[in-house]
Amino acid sequence: MFYIVETKDQLRKLLELRKEAAYVEVISGNYNYHPNLSNTLAVYIRPLEMGQGYILPISHPDGLGIERDIVEKVLSKFTELYVWDKKEFLYHFVLPNLTDIQLLVALEKYQRIELPNPPKTFSFYYNKYSGHPEVNKMIPLTKLYERCDNNFVSLRPFMDFDKDESFSFYNNTAAKVFFLLEQSGLKITYQSFINLFKPNNPDYNVSENITYTYYNLYNTTSRPTNAFNSVNYAAIPHKDEYRQAILPKNDKFVEFDFDGYHLRLLCNQIGYELTEESAHKQLARLYFGKDEITEEEYKQAKQMNFQALYGNIPEEVKHLEVFKKIQDYIDKLWIEFNGIGFIRCPISGRKYTEDLEDMNPPKLMNYTMQNLETSNNILILKDVLKYLRNKKTTIALYTYDAILFDYDKTDGDNLLTELKDIMSMDGKYPVHYKLSDNLVL
Repeated sequence: MFYIVETKDQLRKLLELRKEAAYVEVISGNYNYHPNLSNTLAVYIRPLEMGQGYILPISHPDGLGIERDIVEKVLSKFTELYVWDKKEFLYHFVLPNLTDIQLLVALEKYQRIELPNPPKTFSFYYNKYSGHPEVNKMIPLTKLYERCDNNFVSLRPFMDFDKDESFSFYNNTAAKVFFLLEQSGLKITYQSFINLFKPNNPDYNVSENITYTYYNLYNTTSRPTNAFNSVNYAAIPHKDEYRQAILPKNDKFVEFDFDGYHLRLLCNQIGYELTEESAHKQLARLYFGKDEITEEEYKQAKQMNFQALYGNIPEEVKHLEVFKKIQDYIDKLWIEFNGIGFIRCPISGRKYTEDLEDMNPPKLMNYTMQNLETSNNILILKDVLKYLRNKKTTIALYTYDAILFDYDKTDGDNLLTELKDIMSMDGKYPVHYKLSDNLVL
């Protein structure tokens, strides 16, 4: 029985298979490369009800190449395609019928799963040619098939996991949002970037003075990490030399920063109204009972606010209305968690169950707030990306309570006002912005 699809007859037989669900894996040029910089060599398809898989070679020398649009046509015939990582798969084929296996596991088990070790052939070629952009062309298709088959066997049990009600939010909305965020890349001063950030191999995610970010949502709170090739883009050092190594591709960097974001998200949940003035300053006036707040008092208030956000309300402010409501919210979450065995986060519907270890009221509150922050931001980012669709301005970087734009002046000054309105959700979450020629904002 054939497993490398090369002839029209073999392709016809594959198209005649039952088209229900299948596991699909893209064989890229080099698995170490950022997907923005790696091409598609072949595709492995394993219908779930069949005892074997198939490889459709596109540009691998071991097979007669099949055109990409034909491969895409084959994939689109299946009602559901299980993929290891939907966001990464979208770099190769943009299809509506994708189910993210890692997401299924993350929502059910709050953990990541590892793929099995590849055949020893991979170690030989990757040790010798790790930097080659198409090292997988040197590996025989038979060994690539073996790797994909082993991956399928390892992942098959997870494909039977039920889709939680939050699955659609992450699988359909979040995956597309963060896929689009990764497209722009960051312009760099090459040598400074290499010397300072020390990526494992610059070729993996740097090309023509552009470095690419990589967001990961497969964690307990869904708050994304952003790291690739040993560079942590979510925690760029605040030292000038690091930040001067990252430049706008267009005219200016514009960073929009939310005011007291977590505090406002929480106040919105508990029904406590804040004005557009600094959220921390508003509560500081309550603490100290006066209109004029010193810098030291502001810092104290901010610290107390953060304690409350993490579920530990200071004794000296528990009598204030806002903190009574926050405590009621913490208690409500904890009672619900213990009463029915789980809670669901606002917006996303993400479920936190008793399977989470060492849970307590402050921890549950912290998880809920981080998830709420991310979920609200996904909705905002979706609207921003839609607005920027036909603009030259792009999103360069997203970091929790801030979005960095690579601003093109030809889009006009009005663009900044429009972005401010979208991000603030009509004033619900006030934002401030700063302009700069580099990341020293």
